[in-house]
Amino acid sequence: MKVRRIFKSPLFSLFVVTIIMWIIQRKNNISRKALVYFCSGDIHCNGWGDRVKGIVTGYVIAQMTGRTFKIYMPRKPCNITLMLQPATIDWLPNKREVNLSNYFILGMGSRSSNKQLLLVENPESFPRIVQYLSNIHLLPRLRTYDSFPKSLSVLSDAQIYKKAYDELFKVTPLLNKPLEELLKIKHKQLHCIQLRFTKGGKSKGAFESEMLTESLPKFFAFMRSLSNGKPATYFVASNGIHAIVEGRRTFGKNFLETPGKPSHIDQVFKCMGLEKVILDIEVLRRCDSLILSDCGISFIAAFLREKGDSNLFCINYSRNIGRNAGDLIVRCNLTNIPYFYMKGRRNW
Repeated sequence: MKVRRIFKSPLFSLFVVTIIMWIIQRKNNISRKALVYFCSGDIHCNGWGDRVKGIVTGYVIAQMTGRTFKIYMPRKPCNITLMLQPATIDWLPNKREVNLSNYFILGMGSRSSNKQLLLVENPESFPRIVQYLSNIHLLPRLRTYDSFPKSLSVLSDAQIYKKAYDELFKVTPLLNKPLEELLKIKHKQLHCIQLRFTKGGKSKGAFESEMLTESLPKFFAFMRSLSNGKPATYFVASNGIHAIVEGRRTFGKNFLETPGKPSHIDQVFKCMGLEKVILDIEVLRRCDSLILSDCGISFIAAFLREKGDSNLFCINYSRNIGRNAGDLIVRCNLTNIPYFYMKGRRNW
């Protein structure tokens, strides 16, 4: 009698249902196909702008090939889940999906793009779990395939980036508190610039960095002019600490600054670098005006803006221009960036 009562009890029924659901979930986890953005080990993943390009590429390819999309970034510089958490898409992988024995595609640089396109062209020839690492903007090429999602085909590249980023990411409580403090802006206007400095002898990057440094006063004067004499807050996002210091000196109490030291997250293994760049993007996407440099962070921030093309400007790096603000800063839009800076490059 006791045995019968046990089988008929609500607790036993709940136990049976729980076991059945566990078996079903385990079976689904084993059988499901997954595409995993995999940034771990000794491979250089590049900066956050490059990583977002690779993540958005994977987000689209996963839809084209009927795979769930996952992101694995446990280090370099620190676990991404400390800074960002899933928004509407659960991109947290299980243990099987991050196993080092899984098939891996390394798609860093334009010459490696064909490896990712093979996954689109012959999806059945690949194993159920595919890990990849990429820094390539592949949307124009992906659009040429019949399997490109119809829901995305009506969107521009910028709109796809915004849709992907907002569906994948929201800041964690760790970042939400400093972000809320940053957004307690006392003035209605927020004018911003993003500046990327590079190093290297007589290279093009060195020329551009020198030009940016020399032009800081002109950039800041142009930002002031956008306020039309009304009170405003000013923000400088940069990997060059001298640009931030100069912005702080120029704008004084009206200067907004994210916490942390500017650094490249693939070169400095500290969480503060990742925290700063994510907070930079969250501020930049809310700016009333935005001046872009030749940098993935600039492009991503522009794509995420609610204001779209409104008061969007690009820095003109040409050696043959004058050095007044009208020559240095030109209007651009979400359609012609990043192509404004490509100069013959196939991928940005």
